[in-house]
Amino acid sequence: VVSADHGSEELNPRHISVQATKKTPRPFTSADIHEHNKKNKEHFLAVIDGFVCDCTDFVTNEKSHHPGGIKKLLSSNNARIGATGTDFGFSFTRGRNAHFPTTARSFHEGVKAYLEGKGDSKSDNVKHLVPQKVQFETYGNIVIIGQLVVDKEQSSVLTSTRKTLNS
Repeated sequence: VVSADHGSEELNPRHISVQATKKTPRPFTSADIHEHNKKNKEHFLAVIDGFVCDCTDFVTNEKSHHPGGIKKLLSSNNARIGATGTDFGFSFTRGRNAHFPTTARSFHEGVKAYLEGKGDSKSDNVKHLVPQKVQFETYGNIVIIGQLVVDKEQSSVLTSTRKTLNS
């Protein structure tokens, strides 16, 4: 924690425990995210605490705004911004860019709802969890759409992550 007014470690999504579902988070590689953001100037994906989030609302909606400014938001995937010192290491609860507890709590609750399949489609042939919208007070929203994996062939990382989350 950067200071007492920032999100605490207990709000980090690593500490979420949920019942296992048949569906898994959609896997994204770093190359997927780089390619997407390069092609789509008005559609921005960011990785927050390992989860891939569609942050387009903050980029395109005039009523939404990131308190730190659009430049700060668009640099969130950069190694210099995150908590780990590597690309895609941004965290709401760790590092010098940790956010206030209400933001960290909203994201924590959104990740939990996502992993629990809240609002999930009733269809059994859908392989991945349905995206989960997270509203940040009056600032805007993001949509959790998947999870960062090292490599698509190693998407078993998702399975082991879910087992860890469930233990």
